[in-house]
Amino acid sequence: MRRGVAPVERVSAPQKTADQAASTEGMSAVSMPDAGGSAPVDSDRVARIRGAIESGTYPLVPTEIAEGIIASGLFQNSGE
Repeated sequence: MRRGVAPVERVSAPQKTADQAASTEGMSAVSMPDAGGSAPVDSDRVARIRGAIESGTYPLVPTEIAEGIIASGLFQNSGE
């Protein structure tokens, strides 16, 4: 375990209703940027990560998530 990180309790993934599943399936075509078919994707790794998220075993470290958001510039000070 990493220093300074509290253990996290496992939780089950939220279950989607049929309406939610249908609306989010259609969103992927709209929200995904077009990489021109040339972006390398490790399908096995994607499948393993999805499985871990669905089973609730994917390790989430809040400080690493926050650092990634800050480093990517997604968290901007709006000045308000």
